[in-house]
Amino acid sequence: MSRDRRLVIGAISSHGHELGHVSVLDQLDEVGSIHVCAASDLVDVEDLAGESARVVGKYTNVDALLERADLDAVIMCARPDHAPGIMEKVVNAGLPVLYDKPAATRAADLRRVAEAAKRKGVTAGAMLQWRYHPMTISLKRALMDGALGDVMTIEGKMLNGLLRYRDTSTYLFEPETAGHGILSWLGCHCMDLVIYLMQERVVEVMAMVGNLNPEKVKVEDSGFLILKFESGRMGTFQAGYHLLGGKATYDFYVGMRGTEGFAVLPLLEPQEETSGGSEVEHTSTYTLSSEARGWNTGGVRRERFAIPHAPGYGGVMAEELYRDFFDAAQSGAPAPAPIEDSVHLLEIVEAAKESSATGRAVGIAV
Repeated sequence: MSRDRRLVIGAISSHGHELGHVSVLDQLDEVGSIHVCAASDLVDVEDLAGESARVVGKYTNVDALLERADLDAVIMCARPDHAPGIMEKVVNAGLPVLYDKPAATRAADLRRVAEAAKRKGVTAGAMLQWRYHPMTISLKRALMDGALGDVMTIEGKMLNGLLRYRDTSTYLFEPETAGHGILSWLGCHCMDLVIYLMQERVVEVMAMVGNLNPEKVKVEDSGFLILKFESGRMGTFQAGYHLLGGKATYDFYVGMRGTEGFAVLPLLEPQEETSGGSEVEHTSTYTLSSEARGWNTGGVRRERFAIPHAPGYGGVMAEELYRDFFDAAQSGAPAPAPIEDSVHLLEIVEAAKESSATGRAVGIAV
């Protein structure tokens, strides 16, 4: 990948959740041209191109797209059962790939892609843009400075509108095409922050998952997890389609507690329905309390962040993630949200479902 010129990006979709990501590419000065590819009959290539003036090529075959010698990187929004096969082609072509979550129905399939990317020395990672929220960034810096002392516990929560607001006949609610339900589709955003902030792997999961909505689907609509990390620290996680108000109503929260302080991150609160990029502009109060000796801003800190509007899925958070991904791809460095983390997220989901089915704690090999 050369930065002596503006980037040429391939944008592949197989399920129609991608136009917002093409819109993000439109906002980046680094991107010169986009070649879109409808990888299945679920996607109309004209719809995928949208109104972007930067789209200069339209394909309906992944192999034909990857024959281009001028591509610098690929973004991919594929149905979970399609994603590993598409990504393997991209990686084998030696191209960096930034993909929409969860990117597989099984951890083993995504692990195979991760191993191929490592062998090829190409950058691969997920579009998990909440790592770029100002609350996340602020807490990450405070943790590095020891503001919470020795962290003991963390909790995460990702609740969404009731199933009555969704079309439950889509692939999202079929195990063969989606793999899992709320845990991997929306819960992964919050679980990713739990892993990212703790900076260590989960080694044991105890969980209950099930279906509590009147509308019955074949994947879980609710999940409660207890997590044990490598160090022995513990966490809890809750996800579900549980909120009145509409499809885009969220309750997205992370809390951390340590020996010298605590932090509360209400990333989204269920005050009103949000949609598209506007959801990241929602403002809530971030709280950090610290008694850590020598921390330069000790005591109680409360902050509110006004995030500027930007079109496209994920708004300015996504723009920053994309820029960092392109920089990483140029040097062969890990992606901002590396593929290995996505593999681990699916391992946790699989362990949770096994735990719920067997009534016992399930270990995850490190």
